[in-house]
Amino acid sequence: MIMSFSTPVLVAAIDFGTTYSGYAFSFRHEFDKDPLKINACNWIAGSQALVSLKTPSVVLLKPNKTFHAFGYEAENKYASLAEDNEHEGWLYFKRFKMTLHQNKSLRRTTSIKDVNGNEMPAMTIFTMAIKYLKDHLMGTLKSRVAEFTEDLILWVLTVPAIWDEGAKQFMTEAAADVRIFYIAGILTKQLLLALEPEAASIYCNHVPVEVMSYNKGRTGAYAFEPGTQYMVLDLGGGTADITVHEVQSNQKLREVHHATGGAWGGTKVDDAFYQFLAKLFGNDVLSTLKDENMDDYITLFRDFETKKRTIKPNLEDKVTITLPFRLLEIFKEQSEETLAEALPQTRYAKTVEFKAGKLRVHPEIFKEFFNHTLQGIIQHITEIMQSFQGESVSKILLVGGFSESPMVLKAIRELFPNKKVIAPADPGLAVLKGAVLFGHTPSIISSRISLCTIGLEVNVQFIEGLHPNKYKIKKPDGQTMCQHIFEALVQKGEDVPFGHKIENTYSPSEEDAVTGIGIYKSTSENPTYTTDKNCTKLGTIVLRRPNGGWSEDAQIHVVVEFGSTRFSVAMTDDCLDETYRDSYDFLRKQNQ
Repeated sequence: MIMSFSTPVLVAAIDFGTTYSGYAFSFRHEFDKDPLKINACNWIAGSQALVSLKTPSVVLLKPNKTFHAFGYEAENKYASLAEDNEHEGWLYFKRFKMTLHQNKSLRRTTSIKDVNGNEMPAMTIFTMAIKYLKDHLMGTLKSRVAEFTEDLILWVLTVPAIWDEGAKQFMTEAAADVRIFYIAGILTKQLLLALEPEAASIYCNHVPVEVMSYNKGRTGAYAFEPGTQYMVLDLGGGTADITVHEVQSNQKLREVHHATGGAWGGTKVDDAFYQFLAKLFGNDVLSTLKDENMDDYITLFRDFETKKRTIKPNLEDKVTITLPFRLLEIFKEQSEETLAEALPQTRYAKTVEFKAGKLRVHPEIFKEFFNHTLQGIIQHITEIMQSFQGESVSKILLVGGFSESPMVLKAIRELFPNKKVIAPADPGLAVLKGAVLFGHTPSIISSRISLCTIGLEVNVQFIEGLHPNKYKIKKPDGQTMCQHIFEALVQKGEDVPFGHKIENTYSPSEEDAVTGIGIYKSTSENPTYTTDKNCTKLGTIVLRRPNGGWSEDAQIHVVVEFGSTRFSVAMTDDCLDETYRDSYDFLRKQNQ
């Protein structure tokens, strides 16, 4: 949905990631002169005073469950508390964005757990995080322009393209939540969602990108010409988002393969490392370390994060992992033997050494941590490429923080030697900066491919011999109707232009006033009934029943808009002459 004014004074983008988050902004007059003049925040990464363009997606709450810190500040504070054994009662949330991808029954009341299993409403934690980033950005702005007010801003919030409408609505409500103590306070009319691979694609079409062919070693400047089709591979901490775009003659972008992907982000490599440690020490030992020595637990995985980012495919030397002394003590207490004594009896007897409190891991074992994630990414790329004829898609645009891994680069280049693998100089910021550009020109994506058939559940005149008797109902006026009819609005695989509108008029019933008009999706191109096995209810269009109920001749004029990053609907009650927008609900009720 686009905000009511077409040219905001400033566009501010928040890239809320699974592992890292950040923000960027640009004024309209800057964009008009130089679209790439985009301001990003510099974060101080811990006690070593390293400068980072993103900060960890971590929320720390006090024991009374009020907000304390976000990002590096939250990490450092919690590590300090744990070191002094004073972290009891504090709540530490990390990597919680994946809740919205993994939970297919998402509710406003959905809860999430912190690292110690303590639960809080997910909406509260998301709102706190977004509020922090928004307030930090406003502080940066006001240090430059004292009188700057929020009503001049268009906010852009990035989301994975593979998220469903429920997850998008959840994120939107978290950004604008006024129901809890911590209010993020972004007005819905001033909020635009940007799909992450699209944002990256927009950014890379504004800058020369570096072409790197793995098998030939060439580098050079390359620009996308009209007619060019290329795959966008956005690899983040939690998910891999993949789509295919084509550059139009007017420099707009057209989606030629719908967004797809899965949970193949960098955190899967972390999970593989944890499983490796669990096989060596046992889950109970690791759990005890986490419960009793959280500072050591954090340090162990921080050390791995550094190793993960630098591991190279041609690595021949063993990788050294420094183990916390307390971990070795706990292992001896629980197993009644030292690690040195136990190691020869494990599957890693010939590939892992233990010397002076350190593990020396064979490089092939370390590289195996990437296998599951890379297999998922490669298989998905292959399936998409097979849906195109010949070499029409000859380029792969690689963006996202995880794409910087040398292991990822090598795997993709080796398995697709005939494709040009293209990466911007700052792949981790491509989404964030592209989101700012998207905010200035939301119509730059000229069309999107519908992933499924979307329609409404309606009643039609019953026809004997055509409609099943089990769906026959009688209206109070005596008309015989057939219920559960799927009225398609857009079909699966349809090329839907930006701002595409479908209009129709419906006669609401008293039941509709309670349940709303059902919105359904189907994996079939031409579904007949909403009860078909390939149909799923997305949510409802919420109706406002007039006082006293509907009159017999009541009419609701519905305009559904597609082709944007979010579902949009406007309704006019012809009896009351009242129009209201975006009255829909894609989130599950408590009893669903």
